[in-house]
This record gives sequence, structure tokens and C-alpha cells, in this order.
Amino acid sequence: MKWSSDDLARTLTALRVRRGDTTSVEVKRAAGGVPSMPETVCAFANMPDGGTIILGVDEAQGAFEVTGLADVAAVEAGIAAQAREAVTPSPQIVPQEFTVDGRQVLVIHVVPLRLADKPATCRGQAYLRQSDGDYVMHPHELRMLDVTRLHADERVDYDLKPAVGAGVEDLVPELVQGYLRAVRERDRRLRDRSDAEILRRTSVLTASGEPTLAGLYALGDYPQGLFPALTVTAAVQVRGGEGQPRNRNLEDFTGPVPLMLEELMDWVRQNLGTEQVYRADGHMERQAELPLTAIRELLANALVHRDLGPDTLGAGKSIQVRLDGRKLLIQSPGGLRGVSLAQLESDDHAQAAVNQRLYQIAKKLTTSDGASVIEGEGGGIREVFQATESRGLDRPVLIDTGVQFSALVWRPRVEAAPHRPEAPVEVAERPAAGSTPTAVPHSSSPTRHEAEVLSALVRRGASSLQDLASASRLTERQVRYALRLPLEEGLVEMLGGQGRRDTRYRLADG
Repeated sequence: MKWSSDDLARTLTALRVRRGDTTSVEVKRAAGGVPSMPETVCAFANMPDGGTIILGVDEAQGAFEVTGLADVAAVEAGIAAQAREAVTPSPQIVPQEFTVDGRQVLVIHVVPLRLADKPATCRGQAYLRQSDGDYVMHPHELRMLDVTRLHADERVDYDLKPAVGAGVEDLVPELVQGYLRAVRERDRRLRDRSDAEILRRTSVLTASGEPTLAGLYALGDYPQGLFPALTVTAAVQVRGGEGQPRNRNLEDFTGPVPLMLEELMDWVRQNLGTEQVYRADGHMERQAELPLTAIRELLANALVHRDLGPDTLGAGKSIQVRLDGRKLLIQSPGGLRGVSLAQLESDDHAQAAVNQRLYQIAKKLTTSDGASVIEGEGGGIREVFQATESRGLDRPVLIDTGVQFSALVWRPRVEAAPHRPEAPVEVAERPAAGSTPTAVPHSSSPTRHEAEVLSALVRRGASSLQDLASASRLTERQVRYALRLPLEEGLVEMLGGQGRRDTRYRLADG
């Protein structure tokens, strides 16, 4: 992967917005020489698309300030030595040197190992990336790598395996009849076949009449009885005591794929904030703060393309949906198969089904509103990007670690405004079905100077009380009072101790 100066500039801008490293990028100041990072090199070598290390940039307080390197050659040689001597097998690294504002920055791309050579290990441990850090791979993830290697030579169709213990009576009759009608409408070769033959030929049932895993998951009344990991869990994450996250509106979703998709979308609607927008006819209406078409596409993909092998389904790995103050996260067991992340994000037609039979069945299923579960045209992810861009939102982030796939959709940023953001970190308890979601009521009203102080934090990042007073043209006492409610609600974090001159404040990162 070859970078340009524009690539580096865009990446640093994105990191400043995120206020931290990412799954594919690690930043180090390297002021004291060569940083020790063989675990990071190892983790990037095991990622499907590798990863990039940027040296000569200080990430402190999310500023990502270019500080430069005193001796680029020495740092490059040091990282190369770590890759060669501490990581087995040794991955290839591709260094590039850039000059930014007169300072030298070193960008090193770690090329992923061939699937046959994975996993790379460091001191006997295999690593992967998660969020902005490295972690030791779990045993089930190492087994998934073994299975992935097998898939490269000999495909294992887990969705085709019989759901032992289930029968045709475990399928939902209404869903089965709708599926049969759709098959007859779309496939001329099966139009005149019997119901039983269609179900067998399309892999809903085995030759002996048992539902396949795909058939039970797509059309079964309660597939989670045999396979508990097919449950989807969703929760709103808010800050609890001592800044630790806790869950609200936690809910488990069960049943066949179309029902879970429909109920998950209801949960998202009820827990997202709303905003007022003008329609083309000049009238104003309320809409969800995130484009629901994009969320539906990502949820459907997670349901249909999740790994169904024994090292995820058998290990209890389920789909997780989490909503916090910054983003909606959809996390699905298993990585991409037959398509790269770059292809998926490109404008080209990219299509590859992890579960071929389930995918074909889902294309013929609809939710109660008549919408297809999966369109099957391979352009859904492109539409996700277009929908968020049209709303002025940050570009969603897709992360493939090879053993897990995550989609992050960013909520609207907190901008300087004369009023409080409509969708704060805390979300109201789940309202009754059909009602409009509202922000949690404040224990007291925001002070009249709160907007100025939050605006200063948006512009300046982490700041002291004195700096905020200067930037907002308020007294320190006024700033302290204006920060009381945002600190109480977790909208702002305190870095340091009460009353200390070096204490700084920053917007919470969710």
C-alpha cells in the first residue's frame, strides 16, 4: 500500500476527529528513538489488510500534532529489526518518508501475511487489532483461522448442515408460504414444482426432510432453541459511576431473520434521537438522526453474513448492537469471505456470500412492510456511504479482523450551538411503541454560559479552566459553574483533580 501526502493529511484529520488510533492505524511520537512495538507489527500482519504505523506524530489529548523525527533512518531500521527478529513469520514492511511543515514523518505499512502463513506470533502469542490496541488472539479465533485456510481450498458450507433435532413443524407457516410464492415468481424452473421439492432444492430442507441450519435460521419459529448464539443483543451504553460504561434498554432478539431485522429496526428507531428537517415542499418534519436505510442494510448484512461455524455459533458468539453518545456499533462474528474490505468499500460491484444458501433464501424474504431482507445486488454498502454523506455525517467505518466484522455509524457531532445537543449520551428509557424518542430530562436546566464553554471545548480540545475562561470570555467561576451539568451527565470529562491548576477538561469520547 503506497501512501501520498494527501493520504497522510486525510488520515491525520480523521484521527483528530476520532481522537484516537484506529484498528488499521497506530501513531507514535517516537521522540526518544525507536518505540517498542513488535506486538503491533504482529497484529497488523494478522489483519486481512495489514496496517499502518505513523511515526513522528504526537497523539496526546487527541491532537495528533506533527512533531517530527530526529533520525528517520534509525527509526526505520529499528522497526524493521523488530519485524524481522521478534515476529514469526516476519511480515514485509513498506516504509515511506514525508515532510510535513518542515518535520520528518515516517509511515510504515505492514503487509499482511498470506493466509497459509498466519498467524504471526510475537513471543509465542498471536495478536490482532481491536479498536486502537493489540490483543492476544483467543483460542476460538485461532481455530477460525484454521477454518478460513480450509475454506481457501475446500469450502465448508455450515449453513447447509442439518439442524439436528428440528423438523418441518418448527418452521413458521406464513414465512414458508411467502417464500414459496417468491420462489415460484422468480424462478421459472421451479414454478411448477411441489412445495416439498422447492424446499428441498433450495436447501431449506435436507433430502431426509430436516431443516438445514439456513432454513431454520431464516424461517424457523425459534432457531435460538437449538442455537442460542443466533440471538442478537442490543443495548444503549451510557457512562456509569467512575466513568465506566453501563447498559440501558438491553434487549435480546430471537426468532427468524425477517422478524429479528424488523424488531431490531424498531429498537433503533426508539433509541435514536430525532432532528427537524425541511422537506422539498417547505414543510418541516422530524427524522431519525441517522439514515435508517443505512442501518437496515448493515443489520441485514450482519444477520445473513455472520459466521455459522462451530467456532462462533458453537462458542456462543452472537451479533451485538451498541448505541452510545458517538456511534452505533454493529458487530458480527466472522470476517469477510471472497471479497476484500477495499473491494466492499469501492464503487465496483462487490458481492460475496459467506452463507450461500442462507443468502439465496433471504433474497426471497420480506419483512411485514414488504421490504426485502436482502436485495442481493451487491451495492448495499455503497448506498450506506451515500446515505450518511447526504446527511452530512462522518463516513461509516468498516472493520474486518478476519474473525469479526464491525460497522460503526457516527452520530451527528456536537457542534457549537445556542442550544443543547438533541441526542446526548444518556437516552431516555425506552418509550412506548410508536412514540417519539426524546432526550433524557435534565436534573436541572443548562446554565446560560454552557453553550459558550462547550463551543470552546469543540474548538480547542482538552483545555484548562483558565484557557476556557479566556476562550469564552467568562470568569473561571462562570466556567466552573457551566461545566457542572455536562460533567455530571458525562458529556465532559475532567483530566486531573478538583482544584488543581493543571486539571484539564475535554468532551467525552463516548
